[in-house]
Amino acid sequence: MDYSSILSRYIGREVCVSTFGHIKLRGEVAAIYEDCVRLINASSQGETEDAAWSIDPEHHGQETLVHFHHIVAISCGDEDLLDIPVVADHGKSPWYAEPEEKVEVSLPESNEPWRSYLAMDRLSLEVGQSLISIVAPESKDFYDRMTAVRCQLADSLGIVVPNIRMRDSRQLGDNEYRILIDENELARARFGPGKYIALDMGTATETLEGSPGVDPTFGGPGIWIRSDQQQEAEKAGYLVIEPSMLLVTHLQETLRRHAHEMLSLDDVRRLIEMHRDEQSAEVEELRASPLSLSTIHAVLVRLLEEGVSIKNFSRVLESLVRHGARTSDVELLVAAVRVRMGRQICQRFLDRDGRVHAIGLEPDLEDRLLELNDAGAGRKARPWVERLIDNLADSFQQLEEQQQPTALVTSIDLRCNLWRMITAQLPRVSVLSFAEVPRNTEIYWEMRVAADDIGLPESGARTSSGAKPYAQTAHLMEKLGEKMPRQPR
Repeated sequence: MDYSSILSRYIGREVCVSTFGHIKLRGEVAAIYEDCVRLINASSQGETEDAAWSIDPEHHGQETLVHFHHIVAISCGDEDLLDIPVVADHGKSPWYAEPEEKVEVSLPESNEPWRSYLAMDRLSLEVGQSLISIVAPESKDFYDRMTAVRCQLADSLGIVVPNIRMRDSRQLGDNEYRILIDENELARARFGPGKYIALDMGTATETLEGSPGVDPTFGGPGIWIRSDQQQEAEKAGYLVIEPSMLLVTHLQETLRRHAHEMLSLDDVRRLIEMHRDEQSAEVEELRASPLSLSTIHAVLVRLLEEGVSIKNFSRVLESLVRHGARTSDVELLVAAVRVRMGRQICQRFLDRDGRVHAIGLEPDLEDRLLELNDAGAGRKARPWVERLIDNLADSFQQLEEQQQPTALVTSIDLRCNLWRMITAQLPRVSVLSFAEVPRNTEIYWEMRVAADDIGLPESGARTSSGAKPYAQTAHLMEKLGEKMPRQPR
């Protein structure tokens, strides 16, 4: 049922809205948003414990937001409709209702009320009572920033962020909020006293009065201060983040890290349809290939999971069209796409001289890791694998002070399993293969980790195929139909 079209005709007039749970709410229609209606001078009837709206007593009269999926029936004291279409404003996106002679405004009770409970929000933000004012529909600054977040993620990752449902929750503390995907919690944080946080970026000259805390977004230390301390803190060299910006920044970084969880099959279908006119040949070949939509989805999810933008969707399509006829193996397709997008992947690791900064593994250590790929990581291998991860964590931490992004570079046949091995402890480390580094690009080795560095005992065993890692790389590249990358130095 198109409730927005019905209710848009009653802005400024009183309606009675019935919801599940036999709750009725009477009030004037003030505004219509994407998935809810705002009523003012509202009064309710029935049990209110499970009400699907929030009442803000600070306003003159009472205001409430009623979500469309909770509505069962709508009635109005006036039977005649307005003669002209009404525009209801939601930010800068107007709703428009075409004039009709008659419209049914009394909706029958659903014979299957349980259907509404099957609906699931893809993305939602829940806030405590004292944070409602930040996300209220009147908070133009917050919604402008949310629009900017969606644009920024589309530009940097090539994805469309689904609509975000915002609501208050009595299960949260007053200053607490949480971010959910598919109604599963991704992140939770709490504002400290004053709600403004001051961060020392290395330029602070004084000590501030406030409560010590942690930046919810990046985890660094901060000081919670009041709004009237903002000017003082900035003069003292602190970076001060106000509540709205802090909430939006945390949401943006959370969505960036979990972008692969937001991408659905329908999203992939829409991406392909969007490129039908610009890349008609690739799209038609892709449709004629044996690749299923779910396989394409799995490839895109893996790319996003490893922090690779899919904005250059044309290159992704080219690789899938080229290799889709040979294989439907997701790992091989991901490897092929990464090689095709190698210049893009390496871009952020380049210095001014055009060199890729990297940490590498010595051949003896790669040999032992390849043995794990073939034989499986047993209990005996776990201690030295953990030491390897600790060694890499220390190495990358030391390099953070240089402010030069550095990647972990290895052979193509080891790259995927090495990434799986370290991603839980080192989620921000990118693992590249030699095949992804452009031929004319030099690799600047910050350091190379050897078997002796992690106390790895010698082993006479070789990989089950008896092949050296580079030979296995050649075999894999032949499967992909790619040219052989240069021998690593």
